[in-house]
Amino acid sequence: MSFLRPLTTAVLPAALVLTTAIWTVFAGTVPREWAYPALLIAGALSGDPVVRGVFRFADVSHERPRPAKSPWDDSEATAEPVDPPLRGGLVIGALERAGAIVSLLTGMVAGIGVVVAIKGLARYGEFTNAQQREQFIIGTLVSLLWAALFAGAALWCTTARGPFPG
Repeated sequence: MSFLRPLTTAVLPAALVLTTAIWTVFAGTVPREWAYPALLIAGALSGDPVVRGVFRFADVSHERPRPAKSPWDDSEATAEPVDPPLRGGLVIGALERAGAIVSLLTGMVAGIGVVVAIKGLARYGEFTNAQQREQFIIGTLVSLLWAALFAGAALWCTTARGPFPG
């Protein structure tokens, strides 16, 4: 099963994007029937490695100060408990990106607010420390920006004159 994740988050999306890009270069425009589903699938699935990369880039846990000694009771202050990171991000993130791409492609931009509200309400009770809240915010923002990139690419590839007018 370990080979399945790279296939679904890197190889399949790359093949869909490459096919759409080549078609766009040679034909000037791509039919919506191909571009919208292809870039929807590619954008929804390929966001996971991007979000994980941003998490690694944003990790400053090694730079956080250690708790100081408490002047009141001569014992070390206890740090905030660190629970494991939020689980289920792969599926939730893919659904979030798919919802955002569909909202943008259909012109129903308010749908993005609905997606974020549902995600926030569903995850609200799981936040036990600042690290999890930070992970939620960073993951959501990166995921939505990634979805906007793919929705923009789908619209760009299907414009009447095409991105490469002759």
